[in-house]
Amino acid sequence: MKAASLRVFVGLAIGLTTLRMVSTIAYLMFGPAPDVLPQHATTQVFFLLSKAFLGGLFWPVSLVLEGFASPLGWLLFPWRL
Repeated sequence: MKAASLRVFVGLAIGLTTLRMVSTIAYLMFGPAPDVLPQHATTQVFFLLSKAFLGGLFWPVSLVLEGFASPLGWLLFPWRL
């Protein structure tokens, strides 16, 4: 039973991480231009990608901290829904 629940947890974490990363990459490619200075554009890209990755990987904590205010916005990070 423990092995099956661990597989479900890991599968869910991988799925959420993938969804959030794909959503962030789509945002960076097709979304609005970041409103940061040009010399900070790389920092902004790294911040968005790392927040999407870590938010999906550690989804229980991230969901509690950010997800209950806007669940769809949390799932499709960084799109503001």
